Amino acid sequence: MLSGSAVTFAIKITGMLIGYGVVLLVSRKYGAEGTGIYSLTTSLLNSLAIFGGLGLNIAVLRYVGQFNKTENGLANMRKLFSYIFQFAFPFAVLVGISLFLLAEEVATKLFENPMYIPALKVGAVALPFFTLNLINVEFIRGLKMLKVSEYLRSINRQLVVIILLLLSVFSFGILDAVYAMVVGILISFVISMAYIGKYFKQHKSQDETSNLERKELLKTSMPMMITAVASFILANAGVVFLEIYSTTDQVGIFNVCVRLAQLVSLVLVVVNTISAPKFAELFWAGKMVELQNVIRQSSRIIFLASFPISLFLMLFSSFVLGLFGKEFTTGTLALLVLIIGQMVNASAGSVGIFLNMSGNERLLRNLIVFTVLLTLIGYLAFIPKYGIVGAAFASTFGTVLLNVACVQQTYKKLKIKTYYLPFLSK
Repeated sequence: MLSGSAVTFAIKITGMLIGYGVVLLVSRKYGAEGTGIYSLTTSLLNSLAIFGGLGLNIAVLRYVGQFNKTENGLANMRKLFSYIFQFAFPFAVLVGISLFLLAEEVATKLFENPMYIPALKVGAVALPFFTLNLINVEFIRGLKMLKVSEYLRSINRQLVVIILLLLSVFSFGILDAVYAMVVGILISFVISMAYIGKYFKQHKSQDETSNLERKELLKTSMPMMITAVASFILANAGVVFLEIYSTTDQVGIFNVCVRLAQLVSLVLVVVNTISAPKFAELFWAGKMVELQNVIRQSSRIIFLASFPISLFLMLFSSFVLGLFGKEFTTGTLALLVLIIGQMVNASAGSVGIFLNMSGNERLLRNLIVFTVLLTLIGYLAFIPKYGIVGAAFASTFGTVLLNVACVQQTYKKLKIKTYYLPFLSK
């Protein structure tokens, strides 16, 4: 796992650097307001793509990992891929049309900023392709083509954005980054389809019959969809509430704080990318001792790599924020609070992805939905009075609560320890 993690880690780091380069470039060219529009539009498209995908972006990862190297596995994967277009694409188109028609209403009445109208409309056009690309990336990941999936997830779209902005291809002013992002989405979709098509062309089934039923797939994917949407709300609702109760520049500052704090969990994300298919493979094969060893190893790596990152960001938070512009240093306290939440997230290990891969998606759904409801109450209570600091406190509360609950329930139900704490974990 370490060798696979090294390559994926390098790709992920490159993607993160390019992503921060995009935010830095947008903040320098268009200020905190431009950063806010780009951030909120991206967050909204992500949440709608997860919803439009009906949870299939997570379900395909579990099923491909489960089917890989099994009898009728290739036939089942072909059937799974066909179901993606039968279910996800039409629904994503419907969601995109709804967003396009409601763009003016959302921009003027909810966000009270007409600049969002063209951003939401062009995003609505790209939404079906964005949705399918999210699913395709997880399909490729399930095939253990980790370098390809991580490139498409972390690098390609953001690389397109930064190239187009540096070349000044667009002349829409503050909306340039949004239009560049849409181009990146379309290019990523084409690449992901090409890789999956190539895989099926190279691996032809020998008159195998699929035993994957539509009902079974949807029964698995729907709780995962609720979980994924709730998780995204938990991570990104702060920017929406800040846009409603504060200003667009505060959205931009808070988004930079969130992205910096997420550096703490960078290794968690990388290890999840490697370990998720392995979790599914070992769990469904009944190899529980080997599974616990893999989880123990990954949890230790996550914690030991995350701790120095969190320490560095805490000590130099004001300096790092100042790199994005002087106005961003007002988010120093918010960044410190968010770092605490991400350190708890890293300490809990790969608990969320393990629950999904082990068939406990309903348990995870219930825990996340409960946490999201409490966190939304926190946003409503704290943001109007405390702004980005209130948003950071509510977000951190939700992160800590969710991770503690997942760790406790995982051990109670499966007797598996996913967390790592020095001197306490054996």
